[in-house]
Amino acid sequence: MRPTLALIAAAFGVGGCTTASYEAAEMSCSEYIGKPISSRIAAYGPPTFVYRINSTQVGYVFKTKTTAYVGGEPYYTVNYLTGADTHHTPARKITRICHGVYIVHAPSDAMPVSERIIVGVRAKG
Repeated sequence: MRPTLALIAAAFGVGGCTTASYEAAEMSCSEYIGKPISSRIAAYGPPTFVYRINSTQVGYVFKTKTTAYVGGEPYYTVNYLTGADTHHTPARKITRICHGVYIVHAPSDAMPVSERIIVGVRAKG
């Protein structure tokens, strides 16, 4: 039972912006802070919504869903009568949902997307 609970906890902990606590979400999405929003758009596609927060900041709302399969690594057992046997660990499907707002410094709407720098992240749960 414990390995199953640990696996479920790990699956939720791996999830990009949607995690159990705000601090963990901010840490996982903070790799884009200081980079242009165009790098985030190139990595995960267009935002679902864009709105102006104040006169110098714009919010880009993203919601992405990716699925990965983990496991399947080989391991070996040795039987001295028949030799070594190869086995594989079970493969598991992990879905990662990133849902949050990237706060971008953009003093005017005429500023190109490639020059808009990410200054913060607000995660939504």
